Amino acid sequence: MHFHQILLFIIHKLSGQRSENAPYYLLKGKKSGQTIQDVTYFQLHAFFSILPQLSKEDYDIGINELHNRDLIQVEESLVYITEKGIATVGEGKEFLFNGWEYRGREQLFWERLDLVIQTLSQFQAKEKKFVPNQKDMAIQNFVKDFLIQHNFREFNLSNDLKQEIFRLLENPLLNDLHRTLFVYRLSGYNKTGLTWEQLSRYYDLTDMNAKINFLECLHNILDNIDINTSPLLFSLAKGIHLDTPLTDSAFKTNSLFEKGYTMEEIARIRKLKINTIEDHVIEIVSSDKNFSVSAFISSEQVEKILHLSKELHTKKLTVIKNRLPELTYFQVRLALTKGEQIHG
Repeated sequence: MHFHQILLFIIHKLSGQRSENAPYYLLKGKKSGQTIQDVTYFQLHAFFSILPQLSKEDYDIGINELHNRDLIQVEESLVYITEKGIATVGEGKEFLFNGWEYRGREQLFWERLDLVIQTLSQFQAKEKKFVPNQKDMAIQNFVKDFLIQHNFREFNLSNDLKQEIFRLLENPLLNDLHRTLFVYRLSGYNKTGLTWEQLSRYYDLTDMNAKINFLECLHNILDNIDINTSPLLFSLAKGIHLDTPLTDSAFKTNSLFEKGYTMEEIARIRKLKINTIEDHVIEIVSSDKNFSVSAFISSEQVEKILHLSKELHTKKLTVIKNRLPELTYFQVRLALTKGEQIHG
């Protein structure tokens, strides 16, 4: 998987209805109302926050590469995929990301696993003194508790963990590059995991593309960890899956909705603008298809908006709002979000 394939796929999904920076905010995981609603509008949950450290410079290089290859074009600040781009985007394989679920937490899982394997390797070699490759004390304490809980001095733990990892790496959706990057990043006794620079040079990849393939592998493994078949990895993945995809602020707003407060009352209680509460509603609806929107818009109005959106082949708020002047922008946003949650 390559960065330009991800960019091209996202731009294709955006259908010329967003600016050329929209994919950047999506990949970074920007917690704005616009970006979060676009996740649902265009069914882009897989890519949300998969590259939180992505620099604007690297992003622009990727966009310029697509433009120079005539795969995309920008008109009036909106980005479009070209016919050549459409033909190219179909060449890619299935994406294995689950960004909406993990949002960077997969790295925490990896750091725990890496330190566990390093520790077990050292003890098997009867070398109890070593420099841990993970310096974060929270990770060290987590791993220490894990090892004590599972009686790490017994050989079975090392063997059982290895078998769990091997089973997940055998997933047919993973390729040899995925598996190799995963294994070569691990450290053990007298062996340090390879750096991104070393891996990129050996496999003739950019650092970005090496990290992307590694990320796919991590997400796929996490998606398939089960307490019955992978109990050790299940323990290491504690807290990695989000309890709620809502931002802290939206979570607080949702709690007040559950207590029966209106949007106006919540804005007053939380001392926030009504527009901010509207953004929270969009975020809540994006995350919970069972959230009722009847207090804000009727089912007939929702259907009217969705029908018009389909008829005009657009999710541009202004275009739809101009055709339905009796409705607010918030109602249009809400209907589009609710429609994609149900039908998307």
